[in-house]
Amino acid sequence: MLDEVRSQKKLTKNKIVVGTLDEKVIAFLENRGVAIHTIEIYLTSKGLSHLARDSKKKRGAGLSDEDILKIPDILSNYDFVYFENIKGKLNLYYCEKKCDSVLKIVVDTKALANRKEKVTLIKTAGYVRINNIENNKNTIEVAKR
Repeated sequence: MLDEVRSQKKLTKNKIVVGTLDEKVIAFLENRGVAIHTIEIYLTSKGLSHLARDSKKKRGAGLSDEDILKIPDILSNYDFVYFENIKGKLNLYYCEKKCDSVLKIVVDTKALANRKEKVTLIKTAGYVRINNIENNKNTIEVAKR
């Protein structure tokens, strides 16, 4: 998966499917009137480079290749999903719990791929403290396993 995304040139359609929105998440979004461009969740080379940045790794938030390869599994077997609606952006946080921190995957339901095609897209991912999500007044728990 990593080689496939990294090998794409910026000007090509550089996205691959890494997961799908499940029924609980779809029902939640539909109940809130949130448009879903695609049921499939995509990752682009730009998104991949963003979630594996050295600056994120230096502060303990960046992902290793091993973490990135777990993204499809986390999207289908998440511990919990939160929804954040702030400043017109609609983000889903898919999380895998690890002690007091979580691997948070930020999925945008209204993204544009290549400035034309509307898709559901991973914007970024990284490790955050779980209480930063749970105590955020702008997040709503969508689903839990």
